[in-house]
Amino acid sequence: MNKEKGGEVMHIGETSTRDMILRLIKTAGKRSILEMAQKLGISEMAVRKHIQSLEKDGFITSSIQRQTKGRPSKLYQLTAKGEDLFPKKYKQLSVELLTELKSMGHGHLIAELFSRRKSRLIHQYEFQTAGKSFSEKLHILEELLLLEGFMPEVRIEEGQVHLKEFNCPYIETAEEFKQICRSEKEFIKDFLSADKVDIKSCMAAGDGCCHYIIKQD
Repeated sequence: MNKEKGGEVMHIGETSTRDMILRLIKTAGKRSILEMAQKLGISEMAVRKHIQSLEKDGFITSSIQRQTKGRPSKLYQLTAKGEDLFPKKYKQLSVELLTELKSMGHGHLIAELFSRRKSRLIHQYEFQTAGKSFSEKLHILEELLLLEGFMPEVRIEEGQVHLKEFNCPYIETAEEFKQICRSEKEFIKDFLSADKVDIKSCMAAGDGCCHYIIKQD
């Protein structure tokens, strides 16, 4: 995925220090230079150099966090321009079409549209999941979400599967039409043949990531 910056093409997903800093802020939220240096295993000076460049180019911004002890800490986060470096899909057109559908008195069809889309996707991937174990399906799902730009992370904690998505390609649409979030939850449940999927946090609601807790007996 590329973005033009003057005569320079930016690539998110490569292993340059610049990209790693952007991905870290995207997945971890606001971070200080010290925290980023420790996480990436590089010097504060190296991080500061790239931070200054990214801030100058408008991809990140800083804010001061007051602390009870010691000096205030400066934290860095992505700007809207920085967020646009990560995958987004036809956001404006999708919102406009769904809004028009609702304004024409066909709002009840929106839920049906997302339900039909979910069923189509499940059918599309049936050949990949047929005869697979739960853990195998989970691995396939993680790979699919990665390809779609969701930046997934899967962890097993206390016997439960925690799936986090740090990027939502449909965020603008999902903020207007929560049916997308419900459809995504049902897709995960049906794809994995899981017993239950709970949503702990949601980017469309203003959270830092979409966090699903998947239960399988």
